[in-house]
Amino acid sequence: MIKSPFKKCLLLYLSLSILPVGAKSVFAQKPELTDQNNLVNRASPSEINRTKPDLVIHDPTSGVPREWTDPDFFWLNEHVHVISLGGDDLLATWTSERLVPQQVLRVVASRSHDNGFSWSMPSIIDGEGSTAAWQVPIVNSSGRVYLFYNYNDRQGIGGFIGGLRCRVSNDGGKSWSPPTDINFPRSIIDNPDIGAATMWITPSTPIFTENGEALFAYTRWADNENIPFGKGEIRDRYSHIEIMKFENLNDNPNANEIKFSWLNVDDPIIIPHEKDSLSSFAQEPYWVRLPDGRLFMTMRTNRGQTWYVVSKDKEGEIWSSPQPMRYKDGGEIMLNPVTPCPIFELNSGDYLFLFNNNDGYVFGSQRRWDSKNRRPAFISKGQYIPDAEQPIWWSQPLLFIDNDNIPWGPPGKGRLEAATYPSMTHANGKDILWYPDRKGFVVGKYISNQILESMKVPVK
Repeated sequence: MIKSPFKKCLLLYLSLSILPVGAKSVFAQKPELTDQNNLVNRASPSEINRTKPDLVIHDPTSGVPREWTDPDFFWLNEHVHVISLGGDDLLATWTSERLVPQQVLRVVASRSHDNGFSWSMPSIIDGEGSTAAWQVPIVNSSGRVYLFYNYNDRQGIGGFIGGLRCRVSNDGGKSWSPPTDINFPRSIIDNPDIGAATMWITPSTPIFTENGEALFAYTRWADNENIPFGKGEIRDRYSHIEIMKFENLNDNPNANEIKFSWLNVDDPIIIPHEKDSLSSFAQEPYWVRLPDGRLFMTMRTNRGQTWYVVSKDKEGEIWSSPQPMRYKDGGEIMLNPVTPCPIFELNSGDYLFLFNNNDGYVFGSQRRWDSKNRRPAFISKGQYIPDAEQPIWWSQPLLFIDNDNIPWGPPGKGRLEAATYPSMTHANGKDILWYPDRKGFVVGKYISNQILESMKVPVK
């Protein structure tokens, strides 16, 4: 990949230069509903029905009212990954949290043997007396499960916690190997203090190449005052996308035998920061493989837009220049605040895009990174267009999930995210979207053929 002038500037540690940018909402304002949950001191189990789920993985209330301040009540549950283990077996992993009396994050797992109709009680994989979060499972060709996640040996430090840890399961998540810690390579945007942890996170599962290597895309956050927006408030912090390669997962290595390489630490995927063109704001990559073997990646930005990038090869080593994602070539840009914008492949071979369909300044939000603008959740159907500049074109959005603006959480901490950090599985010809409702309930909803057929993708 050719080095960009921007990246050369980073090597010279350019000084900060903030360019003011105006913003205008293009989403119709709607009246706020009453904050009913925050009028009481207990969590209502009936709220699990708010988004009309078809399936339930985990109800943190266990069906009874719970005190928000109960230290055993892990009412926050997010970053949901459900993967198929073959047959009717599914494995769900997510990050479970409480905020009082001290923030605690831990990684948990649950199993289903009937395609998601019933689930085992969640078991804790890591995070007791420490911090574990943002887990990503991957199944190799023999069915062995590798689980990668952020880890720190302290509690109460939040989710941007540094190190990479791995555990392995040979029985579909019933039991796990002892942990192995893996060091990230240093980057110019990291803290100059080599003892400081790297800041990184990923929301999406790896993709296997034709050679059997697994590609793992993630966000690296800056922690360096010499980089434009390299320090300060996390919602404005510099970020870019890097790709790691697990070279031998299909050889059934133990966690301490995994071979790693990093494809673009010195040449990351960047998107110009809204407030400074010499900085970058590219986060939370989701990706799919196109019929011609290339990779198509979507990313959230702080520009009120989804952007995309396409690999120029099948191995994810060479990438196009990132561009705003449009409904079709030359069409309108697809709007999204600073919130996950995942892409999934459907049973049919088409694609599904989940986003919030607003530029961030809606429902009283004063900035693009705000939980108020993370609802409702819309979906668009996409189809591959072989000779198009943007290789996937999209239908107009369809409102799919909403929570009526009723938050989940104790007074002052209620969450409104409709379906952030979801995943998808396919069973018996059905596509199932698994999502955290307001980062509380872990549930699923079918993407019916009737819904998909109603969404028409533009044609040339």
